[in-house]
Amino acid sequence: MASIPIPRRYRIVMYIPSKNDGCMLEVCLSIPTTVSSQPMAYTGVVISHPYGPLGGSYNNNVVGAMVQWFETYTLQAKDQDNTPSNDSGSSVPLACVICAFNFRGCGKSKGKTSWFGEAERDDYQTIIDFLQSGSHPGSSHLENAQQESPSSTGTSSWNGKAYDETGREIDLPRLPFLSRFILSGYSYGGMIASTIPPPLRNPSSPNGAHLPTTYILISYPAGVSWFLTSGSQGSFSKRAKAILIGEEESSTPSSPSSQAPLSDDHANAEARGKQESVEAYFITGTNDQFTSPKTLLSWLKTNAGLDLVKQEGPMSSWTMARSDGAVHLDVVENVDHFWLDREQGILDRLQKWWMETHSTSTPK
Repeated sequence: MASIPIPRRYRIVMYIPSKNDGCMLEVCLSIPTTVSSQPMAYTGVVISHPYGPLGGSYNNNVVGAMVQWFETYTLQAKDQDNTPSNDSGSSVPLACVICAFNFRGCGKSKGKTSWFGEAERDDYQTIIDFLQSGSHPGSSHLENAQQESPSSTGTSSWNGKAYDETGREIDLPRLPFLSRFILSGYSYGGMIASTIPPPLRNPSSPNGAHLPTTYILISYPAGVSWFLTSGSQGSFSKRAKAILIGEEESSTPSSPSSQAPLSDDHANAEARGKQESVEAYFITGTNDQFTSPKTLLSWLKTNAGLDLVKQEGPMSSWTMARSDGAVHLDVVENVDHFWLDREQGILDRLQKWWMETHSTSTPK
């Protein structure tokens, strides 16, 4: 009798209360089930969708393509925990724990879309808190850290519970220890993702180091951010700039007796370390109806420090990167904002960028 093959991934839909106001968020979680004999770097992946009032949800074509890509390909990245900073280092495979979720008011999530986008930032942070619950289980550290840390987007924390569609509490799936994060989003979801600070290695230590974090932002809506945030686009750009350029706000001051002042050298080294652990990949189309490449380029020069252009050929797609390689932009010819029947173009370029900047990426 033939044995039944064990599926490589396990998917479950659950509902998690937002740290903002307890609004139930619909979450699709995809977890690897196979166990590898070689070292793996478990990576939390969050994928967010376009603007809800215009039909956005995690059933979007781009979001679905991204989920399948992370499920299908084995990515590799530098083993930053075991490699000296001055060494090119070895690579380890990434086992991705993926969360695609619906913002409030979208899909089967409760509530309604907020005017200014702040509640959606809390929704996104809730998913990160949930994914990190496997790394730091059974502790009240999340609430304490978020009250003290600049990574906080709200004043409360996820309550550590999950529910099914009927509202019945369910057992949380066992989540692995996560050593890095990929924060991604398409359109409005990318705008929200770009303002979420890199997750802390230990959320109970708000002044501690961040996990290595990659931002993947598709069709970033810089040209209509004023509409999506009801005129609050300035605060979103300021937050994104703090992350992408490394000018993060200082954490809540501690009492003089509890924390000695840092020397300038120490502070500069700490800032460099945080910045070096952050990278961002942007991709858009030449025919985007809401944000032209010129508008996005201007936004990225101001808020991400892009400075180098590489032309791949006449009338062709082109790329741009910051001199340190930490921020990269791909512009794809003859593609509009929606990527209908062009989703593979995102995946091909994303895979190419990842292979060039990290290591090999091969199909499972």
